[in-house]
This record gives sequence, structure tokens and C-alpha cells, in this order.
Amino acid sequence: MKVYYWILTVLLVVTLPSVVAAHRVNLFGYVEDGRVVLDAYFVDGTKAKGALVEVFERGTGKRLLQGRTDDNGSFSFRPPAPVDLRIVLTASMGHRAEYTITREELLGGSGVSNEGVQGGETVSEPSRREVYSLGEQEIEKVVERVVRRELGPVKSILLKIQEAHTRPSVRDVLGGVGYILGLMGVAMYFKRRK
Repeated sequence: MKVYYWILTVLLVVTLPSVVAAHRVNLFGYVEDGRVVLDAYFVDGTKAKGALVEVFERGTGKRLLQGRTDDNGSFSFRPPAPVDLRIVLTASMGHRAEYTITREELLGGSGVSNEGVQGGETVSEPSRREVYSLGEQEIEKVVERVVRRELGPVKSILLKIQEAHTRPSVRDVLGGVGYILGLMGVAMYFKRRK
């Protein structure tokens, strides 16, 4: 009878982390046209509808605004100030996720930059006639700069996803421990049988 309890305990230890991870909530954000856009969903793909979103200034912890996700698990807002943001999402049953958007991402996504200022003086925009007279190299530089600015948030999101997947999760660690305990149990079974 004790063997059954032992086997049941091992099965619970091995399978419980996967059940818990199946309900984890994910939160991703990016800056587009001066707005922060957030998408929230559970691991199984279900949208986090009506989840509470709180936006804090990362340095001071001051809450800047709050709201709720729509039926698509989305929420967007204009940042009140160009500061580092810590965004906290609280979904049903206490599921929680955090996401950080830096000041640089906000400034890059809003089109605000220091490119038009040199030595404290504003550089005027070229006229249409001057734009058409640009050479191939100048056009290539302008296109590179625009593409780099637009792809910056995408790179940031991809790096955060990659970072999250390279670290061993609690589920991985407990799965490894369960695997070792299972091998020990099999070894003890055959040793005892002799």
C-alpha cells in the first residue's frame, strides 16, 4: 500500500508544474505611433479578457494609470511621460504578469528623437524638391535609419522572448527532480527484488 502512495506522490510532483504552467498569463507590449500597445493571453492561447492593467513609473513606483483589457486581451494607452514603464497585468484567479518598456522605446516609437537638433538649433526639413534630388546613397541611409527605428521594438520583444525561454523554469527543474526520483525508484525496485 505504501508503494501506491509513493507512486502517487511522484506523479503529483511531476505533473503539478505542467498544470500550473498551463494557466500562466503572458504579456507583450510594443510602441506604435506614440501609443503603448499590450497583448495579454494565457499559455493555451485564450485571450486575457477584462484583466486589470496598471502602469507604473519604473524608477519611483508611482502609478501613472490603470485600465482593463478588451475582449481581444488588448490594451493601449498614450504614455503620460517619456519614462521607463513597469506594466503589471492581473488576470482572473490571481494570474499576474509584468512587462517593462524603456524610455528609449517610447521615444523611438513616438517619432520623437534628437535627430533634428544640432548644437541647440533646429534643422529645417528639406523641401520636396530637395528630397527628389537625393542620391542613391542618401536614400539608402534614410531608409536604413527608418527601418532601424521601426524594427527596434520588434527586436526588443524577440530578445525578451528568447531570454524567457533560455532560463530553466520551475517546471523544468521539478521535472528533472521527478525524473531522477523515478529512476531511483526503478533502481530500488530491482535492487529489492534480488
